[in-house]
Amino acid sequence: MIVLAGDIGGTNSRLALYDGLRLVFEKTYPSAQQASLEAAARQFLGDARAQLGDEVRPERACLAVAGPIDGRTARITNLSWFVDADSLEAQLEIPRVRLANDFEAAACGVPLLAADQLAALGGAPRHATGPMVVAGPGTGLGQAFLFWTENDRRYHVVPSEAGHADFAPRTPIEWGLCRHLAALYGRVSNERVISGPAFKDLFAYLLAEPALRTLATAETRQALETEDPAAVIVRQAVSGRDPLCLMAVNVFCSALGAFAGNLALTVLATGGVFIAGGIAPRIVTLLQSGPFRESFEAKGRFKPFLGNIPVFVVTSRELGLLGAAALAAA
Repeated sequence: MIVLAGDIGGTNSRLALYDGLRLVFEKTYPSAQQASLEAAARQFLGDARAQLGDEVRPERACLAVAGPIDGRTARITNLSWFVDADSLEAQLEIPRVRLANDFEAAACGVPLLAADQLAALGGAPRHATGPMVVAGPGTGLGQAFLFWTENDRRYHVVPSEAGHADFAPRTPIEWGLCRHLAALYGRVSNERVISGPAFKDLFAYLLAEPALRTLATAETRQALETEDPAAVIVRQAVSGRDPLCLMAVNVFCSALGAFAGNLALTVLATGGVFIAGGIAPRIVTLLQSGPFRESFEAKGRFKPFLGNIPVFVVTSRELGLLGAAALAAA
């Protein structure tokens, strides 16, 4: 059975055709260049038929969107799109279209990953049927939980919007950052600190400190004038070419570690914590060597418990699409 799978975010709309769980055709479109999800899907199906033939007719679809699902509709958090599954069925001529939260789909994809699609961030071996957390920063900050049920002998997914819960600063730098962000936005959520757009504000906050200002290189300052700030800051940090960028990414990793540790405590995630999204694979070396694990475990009397929780970075770009394909076929 051919299914259409979508992983729709504020930055990119990734669409793919699967035959079962075998990838047949995939293409990515900048979300901002599309008028709607219907428009992106129509263009994708046209591109697929141009390459594979006019007989390509998906029987089912699952479109995973970055935002909460309300019945058969959804509003994408970082886009102006309103998505209606009934409208998609009619316009795309697909008999059954399902909407899912993007991290619901990502969570469904986690049990399907191979070992070489994961990078370890410490901890003991995972419990085979323990609760799992999937979280990850990209344009936003998504998360979902997986719980094993003995009756079904499989995991069930519970979506979450914990990224929009209040940010809890722990260090002098984070307290100052929180005040800085509060002055800009009023309320400070986890997503304001742990997401792609957050890098711009984080770097500006550090740059405003006179003692740190000289750490930013001319190369970085020049690149920030014309390029996406998150891409510049991550690139300069990973390459070691800018001390202030490295500091910014380490603050980011520390906050992400604390957030992931809170989620692990919330569900007692003995099955593991999986960091997905577009940013983590690009900074995996800094997540492995920096403050992430220390912040993850720094939970007072529960430090020994958190020390045993395994954490992994999902390095596969296919996670959300794979999970959406599995949901479409279910």
